[in-house]
Parts: sequence; structure tokens; C-alpha cells
Amino acid sequence: MIVNSVNTTATTATTAERGSAEELKNEFLQMLITQIKNQDPLKPLDNAQFTSQLAQLSTLEQLQGLNESMTQDLVYTQSLNNTMMLGLVGRTAVVEGDQVAVSGGEPTPCHLQTEAAGVATVTVRDESGDVVRTFTQSVDAGWSELTWDGLGADGQPAADGDYTLSVEVADSEGADVASVLYMSGLVESIRFENNLALLHVAGRDYYASEIARVGI
Repeated sequence: MIVNSVNTTATTATTAERGSAEELKNEFLQMLITQIKNQDPLKPLDNAQFTSQLAQLSTLEQLQGLNESMTQDLVYTQSLNNTMMLGLVGRTAVVEGDQVAVSGGEPTPCHLQTEAAGVATVTVRDESGDVVRTFTQSVDAGWSELTWDGLGADGQPAADGDYTLSVEVADSEGADVASVLYMSGLVESIRFENNLALLHVAGRDYYASEIARVGI
């Protein structure tokens, strides 16, 4: 399992923001002190104006504290989410893809998401790109599971290995129906990039937002 640090960027950003806010506050104080030193004794700084500037300084300090609190909450939430992601390792994830693995004559599950009901024509190809089997299946609007039985065109079990599927869906009038093919695979590892989790499934990395479903 590959796990990299997830808080470096957020911590650095927090330090930079804090330094920037401190610099801004110091500049404000220096300007206020300079204004008081250089005021005309015959026309001193108006009390209302002086009070307004102090209020602005107080507001700045409050905003700085609020910003630090929100940043800390963000770092905590990111760490919590990333820790929860680790629990996905070893579980089955459904992701967009066209791969099918056959082991012991049993193919891994595949799913299809369509905009409307129709008939799906499914073509199975081996690693060389040769057609192993073509079959049709009725599908409903939404999610459907493709039920390849693992047999080739000759009725014999397909050899263990990796295969790919291509699907075309047509409605009752023969019009094309938009569809998206999904495959199932084990989450082998997780790594983090720019504080985002990348799950390694079937030889590829997927962002957590690309995972359509997670099972046991």
C-alpha cells in the first residue's frame, strides 16, 4: 500500500497565510503610528477617525483568527477524509472502464449505465484484439449488469486472462442510446497527489470522485 504525506501543502499554506496576515497588521500599525507622529498639533487627528482606524485593526485581527481557525478545520477534514480512504484498499470498486478479467472461467462483473432502455450489443475481445464473443442483452434505463457467461463463440470457456468489452445500445426504434461502460476491480493501493486520493484499480489510477460504487 502506497501512502504519501497529505498535510505538507496545507501546513505550508497555513504558515504563509499567517505570515502574510501578521505583516499586514504590522504595516497597518506602522501607518497609524506614523500618522499620529506627523499630525498637526493645531489640527490633531479627529477622535472619530482615530476610533474608526482602531476598529479596522480589531476587525483585521478577528478576520485573521477566523482564517486560521478555518484553515485548521480544513487540514483536519482533509486528514480525516484521507485516513478514511485507506479503508478502501482491498475492496472492490466500480469505475469507468472496459476491462474484464477471467479467472477459473468466471469473468469479473461489468456494468452499463444508459440514458434509456434498449438492447446492448456487446463485443468481447482478447488481449490481441481478436473477437472472442458477441452477444446481445436487454438493458433498462440507468444501471444494468452485463452478463457475459465467460464462454467464447464456440461455446467453450474462455481462457483465463484479460479481455476488453465494447458496447453499442439501440432503443426499440433502432436509434443509438448513449451509454457508459463500467468495470469492477480491487483497489490495490492508494496514493495522494495535491491532497487528493488516487485509487489504483486494474492498472490505472482513479480519483475518488471517479469511483461509482464500492463493494466488499
